[in-house]
Amino acid sequence: ASAGTSSSSNAAPADASRRAPVKLSILTSGTPLRECAGTARRAEALGFEALWVPDHLVAPLQFAAVYPYRDTGLPSFRPDTPFADPWIMLTHLAGVTSTLLLGVGVFVLPLRNLFAAAKSVATAQILSDGRVLLGVGIGWMREEFEAVREPFERRAARTEEMLAVMKKLWSGQPVEHRGEWYRFDTLQMSPGLARQPPLLWGGTSAAALRRAARSCDGWYGPPRRLEENIAVRAQLARELADAGRDPARFSVWARASEAMDAATIARYRDAGFEHLALRPPDNLAGAARLEWMDQVADWAAR
Repeated sequence: ASAGTSSSSNAAPADASRRAPVKLSILTSGTPLRECAGTARRAEALGFEALWVPDHLVAPLQFAAVYPYRDTGLPSFRPDTPFADPWIMLTHLAGVTSTLLLGVGVFVLPLRNLFAAAKSVATAQILSDGRVLLGVGIGWMREEFEAVREPFERRAARTEEMLAVMKKLWSGQPVEHRGEWYRFDTLQMSPGLARQPPLLWGGTSAAALRRAARSCDGWYGPPRRLEENIAVRAQLARELADAGRDPARFSVWARASEAMDAATIARYRDAGFEHLALRPPDNLAGAARLEWMDQVADWAAR
């Protein structure tokens, strides 16, 4: 399957002996910014499919513990965790790689100015020769929205309109728009994109999965155990059927929360997952992180 599509992610598991190898991605969460280029080079050399960078603008020191993907309500990052501007970082990494797909997992779009975001994504897509994967999320931290003076309420619907406008702008043609949040007369953003980046919606709520199936090219998940990822995939398959969409043209990018070893990778492969994104253990840095990637590639080859 080409980038942004999957021929097996939503299918029922087949004979494990005939399963295709799972395609691995590496996350740069917590990686010092100057080490990301080395991580990208190693990932490409090892045959990894993609590299994902995380996104937050700021980290308020006081916030409500409502993170939806951990029982504690607290995120996995600390306020001093390094976060790059994702589009500067992906363009930087495009310059030191040639085949590795480059994703943001996920870009908190409603924190941004619509036109600035559209221009940044388009620039990265052009300079990477079309290797961008645009993971989009609506965010969860009200305090981050308040810090940058963007509305927190109805951010999901606003994000959907932002994406619709961005697709218009990426055409490179004169366009206008009359929507609930954005209204403008005819204008043009140049250069346009010959190929727009695959759009992957993040989140596991019923509404998030419905949006992914209705209007996106795929889904990029938060860290979950295999059983939970299987359940999400099944719900996505139902939503795709309701939307009348071909599941072969929709990709499921699962993230594993389990400790990683050869058996875990094999379980995801045998369950029919095509794309698996991995986060290195937090206690690994520098050369140790690269050695862990070597080991993961060996496990995946078994």
